[in-house]
Amino acid sequence: MSNPNPNPNPNPNPNPNPNPNPNPSPEPRSSFWRRLPRSTRTGIVLTAVLALIALFSGGFWSMTLMIALVVLVTAAYGWTTRRRTWLRLPAKRATAAAAFGIAFAVLLGSSSAYGAAHPEQQRPASLAAAVASAAPSRAASHTATPTATPTPTPVVTTELVTEDAVIPYGSTTVDSATLAQGTDRVTTAGVNGVTTTTFEVTKADGVETGRHQVKQEVTTPPTAQVTTHGTYVAPAPAPAPVAPAAPAPVQQAPAPAVPASGPTALCNDGSTSFSAHRQGTCSHHGGVAVWY
Repeated sequence: MSNPNPNPNPNPNPNPNPNPNPNPSPEPRSSFWRRLPRSTRTGIVLTAVLALIALFSGGFWSMTLMIALVVLVTAAYGWTTRRRTWLRLPAKRATAAAAFGIAFAVLLGSSSAYGAAHPEQQRPASLAAAVASAAPSRAASHTATPTATPTPTPVVTTELVTEDAVIPYGSTTVDSATLAQGTDRVTTAGVNGVTTTTFEVTKADGVETGRHQVKQEVTTPPTAQVTTHGTYVAPAPAPAPVAPAAPAPVQQAPAPAVPASGPTALCNDGSTSFSAHRQGTCSHHGGVAVWY
């Protein structure tokens, strides 16, 4: 059976957007101040505070001078480190140098303008000079001539002064045949000497004005330091004596066997010998074949 509804979509709502509100409100945009980096906001606030302080203390040109000084220092930092500062200038030395030059020019101009706008700081000196020059000349005529004060005669004294100076001691080395070679030993310690110089010092009112040497002598002569250097070389030890070889032991002939009741040897010719001594046994029978 055929479907009488030709629309295959069972959803009767033709709008595919499930949101019932056809005009959604746009998202709120953040302010320009909040979009700035934190370092830029901090730099602007600090510069503004310094500018206000300079404005209330010295006027407009003082404020301009303070702002130019802050920009000058910031540009110098950006040129040195090649970093982007709170001024948001490009991290290039050319840009930092341009900012530095502009800030320096503004600094010079504001300094000149501040000095021209505040000339009252130099007025007291000029005013005092004008008052002094405008004084009546009659005052000079009535001024009493001061009486010259006699110059006192200085009191000159002389005295003898002695000064001691150190004489460094010398050193010497002697060889000793009783001290092992390569050994150094200080046998006499060195002592510095003293020389005494006498001066005649002239003083005027207690202040020294001159001196000259009267005499100089050695009050304590120095003692030279003596170092003994050993040159003794021990002789080589004598070789140990060789012990004489022990004599070879003398082998003693075995004691002759006492003949028993039977023969003592079998001769080579088959005969037997009853000899009580081995020497000469079977001498006439071809020698001993077997001993019994």
